[in-house]
Amino acid sequence: MNKGWPSMLWTLYNSDGDQAGSYFGAQEANRSLHAIYALDTGTVTLDNLGNTTRSGLSVESTVYNLAGAVLDDQTASNISLTSQQVRSNVLTPKVPAVTVPRTPASVYFVELVLKQNGNVVDRNVYWLSTQQDVVNWTKTLGQPQATLSQYADLTSLQSLPRASATASATTTTQSGPGGADRATIVTITNTSSSTVGFLLRADIRRGTASGQELSGDNELQSSIWQDNDITLFPGESQTLTVTWNSADLQGAAAVVSISGWNLTKFDIVA
Repeated sequence: MNKGWPSMLWTLYNSDGDQAGSYFGAQEANRSLHAIYALDTGTVTLDNLGNTTRSGLSVESTVYNLAGAVLDDQTASNISLTSQQVRSNVLTPKVPAVTVPRTPASVYFVELVLKQNGNVVDRNVYWLSTQQDVVNWTKTLGQPQATLSQYADLTSLQSLPRASATASATTTTQSGPGGADRATIVTITNTSSSTVGFLLRADIRRGTASGQELSGDNELQSSIWQDNDITLFPGESQTLTVTWNSADLQGAAAVVSISGWNLTKFDIVA
């Protein structure tokens, strides 16, 4: 699906300079305000990596099954975090029970939405399995020692039904990093009634004025996305922003492609 989590800087980018899935994972983990689902305790942790106190915070945890139905929904409000503060055990989402080995595993999702004064500042989605942990016994200096290996049976994701989605895009003249002079705002909506849109990806490409991408290597290498590879639940929308250099169009029109693990790729005018 995506590259593994990065161990070296260059794994944040593909060989052609495109941002890999690991780029957005690392970006998410380093947001100044961040909501985390702690796999070891099954609780929600909040951290403030900034240098000022942040107040007016609320966090919502929602657990979904593979069909996108809500299994649990909890919210904690009126939270303040001082600079560099980490607050554990804010919420304890009710997730499906762990199954014994060789029992068919169930995949579920945990979505965390952190808001400040009603505005979303962080959104994090986990896809998990009822079979997650395996304890391996090894010997260290002759003494038995238990080591925990993270394991998750996610094969049920292969059976996700096709999702449906719509998208809209607006492009403006705006300076950005790396000589960019355009910014495109893309809003993606999962229009499925009971299907999760898993790992949806937007890319800016060379195309036609009618919104069809050109053949061949058509992706704009100057494009820098502020977020991507998102998961949307039925009825949810998320807005992404990308900056790019208009010279990369080489006389073509700009189009945005939308694709995903269980979404048929389609194009729209940028």
